[in-house]
Amino acid sequence: MVPIHSIQSRLVCLAASCVLLGAGNVDAQILRGTARTQGSDRPIENARITALLTDGRGVGATTTDDRGRFHLRVSSSGAPFVVTVTRLGMRPTTSNSIMAGERDTLDVDFNVHEEGIVTDTMKVVAAPRLNEIRLQEAKRRGWKVFSPIEIAETRERVNSFEDLLRSTGYPGLIISPRRDDCIRSTRLNRCITVVVDGVPLSGTNPLINPRDVYFMAVLSPSQAQLQFGERAFYGALVVYTRAYGDKYERDRH
Repeated sequence: MVPIHSIQSRLVCLAASCVLLGAGNVDAQILRGTARTQGSDRPIENARITALLTDGRGVGATTTDDRGRFHLRVSSSGAPFVVTVTRLGMRPTTSNSIMAGERDTLDVDFNVHEEGIVTDTMKVVAAPRLNEIRLQEAKRRGWKVFSPIEIAETRERVNSFEDLLRSTGYPGLIISPRRDDCIRSTRLNRCITVVVDGVPLSGTNPLINPRDVYFMAVLSPSQAQLQFGERAFYGALVVYTRAYGDKYERDRH
């Protein structure tokens, strides 16, 4: 279980200096000013500035620009009102009650305190690697699998891919000592298709470095045709190569 900390910001109005400057628009107050973080004095962009009467009715709203500045027209008819500052991901904060004449213009500056809040813990699960998924799928489909641990115990001691196949002791394959011959099935004595990382290969014995092999699987003719079509009519030998980060643990299932 890993605690994940998300940073939300609580807006705290530390200072709201309201200075009467003079007459403004008829039957409306004008509020202008900035919203900035405390300490760093960083402007708060796209914050919602809203004027509310004491009964909760909205009497004006605007949004700060990229410099944290705003210009708000308030129609309170001389009644007291408050100003709230909110932004997505932040908790709203409300100023003290403001009294102003119907045509006054006020300067209002907000200092904002950012505070980290700890959220509920979350369980983070890593996604399985591609070769782990391939191995699970091969087992699910009923293929004859030579597991990563079997391959890892042998591949460093053999000199060729053919020697790696022989080391498995599997009786269903005929591995010719000739490089120009193919790998055959003992059941049909026909060449089977070699598939490397999902790509069927043409030709005879492929040149595969045994140290590159992660796991292998043998497919019957029906399994191979279902998976690869007529390109693997007589069966298939599937080879998956190693990738960075692969594990070589014994099968725990």
